[in-house]
Amino acid sequence: MNIKHISFLAAPLAALSLTLSVSGQAQNLVPNPSFEQVSEDAKEKDIKSFGLINVFSEEWGGATEVAPDLFMEREKESKVTIPCNDYGYQDPADGVFYAGFRAYSKSPKLKRSYLQVQLTEKLDENQMYCVSFDLSLADLSRYAVPDIGAILSDRKIERGGTAPIVQKPDVQHKSNKSMVYMDGWETVCGTFTGTGEEEYLVIGCFGGDASIEEEKVARSTAHRDCFTGKPQQPQAYYYVENVKVEAIEALSQCKCGAADERDMDLVYGSTSNLPEDASAQEIIRDAAIYYAFLKRMPTTPGKNTIAQIAKLMKEDASLNLEIVGHCDDDEFNEGKINVRYKGVGKKRAGQVKRLLEAEGISADRITVTGRENSDPASTRDSEIARAQNRRVTFSVN
Repeated sequence: MNIKHISFLAAPLAALSLTLSVSGQAQNLVPNPSFEQVSEDAKEKDIKSFGLINVFSEEWGGATEVAPDLFMEREKESKVTIPCNDYGYQDPADGVFYAGFRAYSKSPKLKRSYLQVQLTEKLDENQMYCVSFDLSLADLSRYAVPDIGAILSDRKIERGGTAPIVQKPDVQHKSNKSMVYMDGWETVCGTFTGTGEEEYLVIGCFGGDASIEEEKVARSTAHRDCFTGKPQQPQAYYYVENVKVEAIEALSQCKCGAADERDMDLVYGSTSNLPEDASAQEIIRDAAIYYAFLKRMPTTPGKNTIAQIAKLMKEDASLNLEIVGHCDDDEFNEGKINVRYKGVGKKRAGQVKRLLEAEGISADRITVTGRENSDPASTRDSEIARAQNRRVTFSVN
């Protein structure tokens, strides 16, 4: 098929390039991210059935033998019109098209589908990317499911048959909740660090049929005139819009919204295993103060530690202290784009020094060092590990 593309809401190329260069907006590596560009063969009379996205879009297709769907605004209603179609009612988030995939089904006749696209270029090694897409549960879905996300692959996935793809997604909602929102669009996003090989993106549900925890959904009461008389279907079906893969420098540049931000207030808690007869030097070297993300003021346990160290230094005037400030990798990256957070580890140590001075400890007995993210307490990729790295430690001279 000789395919030529038409864009229903395309801006002039020169104007688009100017906008990007002026705003500094990150380049989206996903071609046709809102499914607006379709082949010249995509006449209104042709887009009226399911499974046609790989027919009318040169970029997008499936990953199994079950093709995903393309929905379009058109005057004459069909199974795949926008906003009212056989699966429910949804206005587009952008333009006059969106895509859809079946995430889960309890009917042997309704198989899962996946959306797949080749990126405009391979991901760069050790570069952080924000991967995101807008999602909406179709009104007539009887179920909603977790395990929806995206995987980045170094090759095109072409699974024979109709079996689901079962693996841990590279990007998904931070709590891996059941995606139940159907009265608009909810953004799913997360970060991914490239290896230099990835060039395909796949969106779908990656949980196994036997282990997935589906959630039964009440029938929607909105837009009743759209699907009056139509029953709920034994599936979880989702509409998709605005797919993006963009290079970023810091975690704060990849926010889905307030509900999806990382656990900003998590503070690591530790206990001491020192014997009761430990010396003042041993107690101080064992001490640590832990922080919430990007915070510099100690919490109550941290202030108690400072008071204990001040007491020991008052009791032994020969003790001199080095305060060492640390941060996690994400905080270090934040400092690259926001001067307010640059050197946050050393700033934490400086704040502890001021609090010790307020306790009556002379400033000439205290030195401050910032090691930032160069000396992590843990190298594991978890929220707890990152919280463990957000700390101030002490050395006795």
